[in-house]
Amino acid sequence: MEPNTDELKRFLENKIISLKKEVEYYEYLLSLLESGYTPIKGNKGSLEYIKNRKGETIAEVFFTPPLMKVVIKKKINIKEAYMNALSKILEDAKNSDKIEYNIISDKEDLREINITNIRDNITYNKLKVGLQTILERASA
Repeated sequence: MEPNTDELKRFLENKIISLKKEVEYYEYLLSLLESGYTPIKGNKGSLEYIKNRKGETIAEVFFTPPLMKVVIKKKINIKEAYMNALSKILEDAKNSDKIEYNIISDKEDLREINITNIRDNITYNKLKVGLQTILERASA
């Protein structure tokens, strides 16, 4: 009888974790709608800026579905911890959203990030927010 209890406990714990992730996803979608989400139609591109706390432009984000290009405008000597965080965000998106990416750097200075196969605004916004957070902290 004991093994069945352990199996049931593991099943329930895994189910709770799965449902929490699902709730987080729906909360994220709701936050997008509440923040004024508008879908991009056709192949029209967009240009957005990532700025630091001082209001200086750190990077330009060009998005023409399915391509996203982040061009670094300010010299950012990216430390290993930030590079690991950047790689984690991109690898997670590669595994879950099937994107491809390329990080271009000159020695230790980050220059550009190219991402392909972005199929929807949710993936785009998730990546942009993640990259913005890391770039803001790395440039401080």
